[in-house]
Amino acid sequence: MRLLRYSLTALILLLLVGASQADTPADPLRLVPEEADLFVKIERPRKLIETGLGLDAFKQLLQLEAVQEFYDSTNFRLFYKLIAYYEKELGMPWPEILDRVAGGGIVVSAKIGPEPAPVLLIIQGTDPGFFKKFIQVTLDIIDQEQARQGVKERLVRGKYKDFETLNLGKDVHGAVAGSALLVSNKDFVIHRALDLSKGDGKKSLAQSTLVADARRLLPKDPLAWLWFNLDVAHKAPQAKDIFVRPRNDAILTVLFGGLLDLVGRSPFVCAAIAPENEGFIATLRMPRGLEGLPPELATHVPPATQLTPRPLLEPKAVLASESFYLDPAKFWEKRKELFNDKQVKTFEEFDKKSSLVLLGNHFSQLITKVGTRHRFVAVHQPRSGYPVQPDQPIPAFALIIEMRDPTLGKSAEALVRGAALIAGTQVKLKLIEEKEENVSIIGYRFLEGSKIRVGSRNFVYNFSPCLAVVGDQLVACSTLELCHEIVGLLQKESQGGKIKGPGASVLTRIYAQGGAEALRSAQDQLIAQTILNQAVTPDDARKQVDLLIDWVRHLGPLQVESIYDAKDYRFDIKWSPAGHEIR
Repeated sequence: MRLLRYSLTALILLLLVGASQADTPADPLRLVPEEADLFVKIERPRKLIETGLGLDAFKQLLQLEAVQEFYDSTNFRLFYKLIAYYEKELGMPWPEILDRVAGGGIVVSAKIGPEPAPVLLIIQGTDPGFFKKFIQVTLDIIDQEQARQGVKERLVRGKYKDFETLNLGKDVHGAVAGSALLVSNKDFVIHRALDLSKGDGKKSLAQSTLVADARRLLPKDPLAWLWFNLDVAHKAPQAKDIFVRPRNDAILTVLFGGLLDLVGRSPFVCAAIAPENEGFIATLRMPRGLEGLPPELATHVPPATQLTPRPLLEPKAVLASESFYLDPAKFWEKRKELFNDKQVKTFEEFDKKSSLVLLGNHFSQLITKVGTRHRFVAVHQPRSGYPVQPDQPIPAFALIIEMRDPTLGKSAEALVRGAALIAGTQVKLKLIEEKEENVSIIGYRFLEGSKIRVGSRNFVYNFSPCLAVVGDQLVACSTLELCHEIVGLLQKESQGGKIKGPGASVLTRIYAQGGAEALRSAQDQLIAQTILNQAVTPDDARKQVDLLIDWVRHLGPLQVESIYDAKDYRFDIKWSPAGHEIR
């Protein structure tokens, strides 16, 4: 019974996703009570759907056998029959039906509290007369389906003041206010929304200054957006452990100290998806930034005077590249402000003992020599540098650390040279010293007989760990082959990127081309898996795998940016199809 209720509600949702017309309809937020803590609003649902369906990536996806099977499924064919029934009964094609039914947008709101939380769905139409006819057709379909399945519990019609209401048990309540459909899991939420429909939007989120601030903070023309009242998080029982410093969880401080401070100071968080250039941007934003951020929390947050991030490194077959700001020295220098007394004591005791494994260097001595602008890169490496290839190949990766003090490079080199002595009881290593354009690369290769086992006897052959120093940058790579390429890129790199300004604290790009190359190297395994899963011939399986690889190749890059400005914070995910540049 409960499944039927939710299925019918979901059916109504699917049918009512449409777009706005040229006329500006009433804002559905006028029916959302001001006490709501969260809402998601689809401004132009039809454009959202048509944009997705029109993407080349989606059209290519339809060629895959697994997706075609979904379209040929019984449930999907029934859905198409249902759409055809609506078109016949209402005398127009489904896009025009959807224009009239949901042209004003769709809002789902909720009040965070005891479970189940009160939820309100609002679908705003543009034609009250047509909307009424559509609702009647929908109710007839529901009655017919309930009768066919022998469901005893039927839709119950009721009244609230001047409005007609509908109930399906105690979990689904609905009403129509003009050309707006209201659906909720609580009857009092429906009553509250109906009361608001008779006013001018007062005491609704349409009049909220915080919602207006969020709308200004987001892109101008979002397809859909979200707003969440952070007062809920600030008053949560766990808030004291999360937002107050020093907190008991040192890991939260190390990983998210600056971000948690922003959440603690922000009245709301908002998000949106919007078209941008030739692609899309999905963004999360808060109305607080560098202003008011305690200095000791600027470990992940670049100050306004900091140089912009270094450019992304893009070696051959790159899978992911990242440039990020991190000032690890602050964790030691500001330890008494960041951590509680017990954590500070543990930190200091570890530092005293660290010289035993760091060849006479203390942890505090090394960490204060590390700079602030670092990079990470992962690449598809088709073959390792060993005669025997690993059974479970993994991407090669490199971490490029900026140095405040060049003596850090010498200390790191000494540690690498001493690593064989420390690990010699478990691992057989051979020291390797090579050159790349006058830069020394020091690393190790594993020898036969190493005792490391990680699901495969040849797993260690994914690695030839090594180190190099290029100017003020310390390069640590998982393979010697990648290290040679990274050193070459760093030496050719321009000395630009020294413009002052915080820029992005984290800039990450994921490359579809590299992913396609990785899939191509595992083509035989993918073909075998396709044969087993879909019971097809080897030729058909090969065609499906080729289509999948080609689809991945044409996806284009995905870029992620975390940006702290003076007055706000932005976390942006940008995507552009292959052949278009992300800006």
